[in-house]
Amino acid sequence: MLILLLGLWGCLTEPDCFDTSTNRVTFAFYNAQDKATQVEVDSIAISGVAGFLIPENNTFSAISLPLNPAETAATVTFYFGDAPETVSLSYRLQTEVVSEDCGALAYLTDLSLADSSFETITILNKRLATNAGTNVKIFVE
Repeated sequence: MLILLLGLWGCLTEPDCFDTSTNRVTFAFYNAQDKATQVEVDSIAISGVAGFLIPENNTFSAISLPLNPAETAATVTFYFGDAPETVSLSYRLQTEVVSEDCGALAYLTDLSLADSSFETITILNKRLATNAGTNVKIFVE
């Protein structure tokens, strides 16, 4: 039993090098009753990314899209047929030194809404991470 406890103690004192950083922001769509809802998108444009993104499955309730870590803002345009809707976000790059063994990790953080053509939108998680869940909650009619 003592050996098991010493082994666990060793694991707990080692730095956690698990990297959850990402440059992907997750958008989720909800109806007026605050229930996840499917939307049909023809294409998506992201400022700083050439061309249009055409999702493999164009009907979804949530989607993760890349942001450029070298920038501090991005505008995402969702094309619903002839009706484009935009979301402009600002963010910053934050570097955290985890430990001498693990080095530094870079996170996109302080995500905030600069402008949007959607009527109701909420920022749920201001830090982009693989375990953060939804970052931006969009209500659609």
